[in-house]
Amino acid sequence: MRISVQFRQTLISTGVVGSFFGVLVALASFAFYSEYGPNISSAPHGTLANTFNAVGTFFLVTVGIVVVFGILPTALAYSLSRLLRKTSNSSSKRTRVPRAT
Repeated sequence: MRISVQFRQTLISTGVVGSFFGVLVALASFAFYSEYGPNISSAPHGTLANTFNAVGTFFLVTVGIVVVFGILPTALAYSLSRLLRKTSNSSSKRTRVPRAT
């Protein structure tokens, strides 16, 4: 299957934006749990656990943004265009008048 240039650009641009917001959320998560983690019983304790939590948060936010703002709208547009193309082709076949020879 060949990926179109437009879809590739969509994935790259949403990936860049997603990774930017992922870094912001991961840094905020790391800072929050470093400061308030010892007072929360379910928080990750230790620097290594806090780092793994921040990395997981980064990937979760990045993939979520790529899926929600990149793949989902593209899939909806593609399926809608195929549905409308299929509907318009079948309706044009029904209304076509045969030519007299």
